[in-house]
Parts: sequence; C-alpha cells; structure tokens
Amino acid sequence: MPKGKKTCDKCGTLTGPRAYICPQCNSPFVFAIKSKEKKNTRVIRDFNWKELQPGEIIKVTGGPYYVKSGEFIPMGYRGKFKVVNVDKNGIVAYGERGGYCHIYMGGDFQNPITGVWKTKHRLLKLKRKEQPNPNA
Repeated sequence: MPKGKKTCDKCGTLTGPRAYICPQCNSPFVFAIKSKEKKNTRVIRDFNWKELQPGEIIKVTGGPYYVKSGEFIPMGYRGKFKVVNVDKNGIVAYGERGGYCHIYMGGDFQNPITGVWKTKHRLLKLKRKEQPNPNA
C-alpha cells in the first residue's frame, strides 16, 4: 500500500487518509474513539515539585536506571499518580493502577553497591480544564 493511503476492508479500494466513506462501495471507515481526557485536561510543564498538594495528579517518566553491558535498564516509575505528600527527596504518591511509591526527585549519583544511577524523574502536572458554566 502506498504511503498516505488506506484500504477499504470490504472492496479493497485505495483512498486518501482523510476519507470517511469508501468512494467505491460507500461503506464507512472505522475510526478510533478519541479520549475525553485529552480534551478536558491541561498539562503544566514548568512547576516546582515541592509545591505539589495532596490530591493533585502528575504524570511521571524517567528516573533511576541501571547500565549493564551497554544496555540501558530503566528502573523509575512511569504513569499517572495522585500525590499523597512531598518530602525533601521526592514525592509520595499513589499509582493509577494501585500501590504507593516514592518518586525520587533528589540529586544525581550512582550507588556504589548496586551500580544503580539515581536521577530525578521528569514530571508533568495534569489539571482539569475549567468548563464554562452554561447557566452564567
């Protein structure tokens, strides 16, 4: 199939990528349902993690890692978490899929015993967008 084209499941006709209905057999194309979360959530990138309040939602990536024979093995947390509290080295949070964790946000160093590199996680703060009040 050429790049930028899609194929009808019923008749096999090649059409453009934005077509909603096959021009040959008039059957509709199936599209993935878009998440309401993307429309209703605002992402805050620049914020001080020490000012997070209990109950706020964060998205976490990165963090500690281990290198063995040139292979990078990530050991940090990933996903969405609800903040429980903040301490001097990081964030205590509850995961979306269950379980408490400590998200490390301290300085970078390598543990001499285990060889694990402790690096801070990358954070995004997720906040619900203000919905306009139709009654106002």
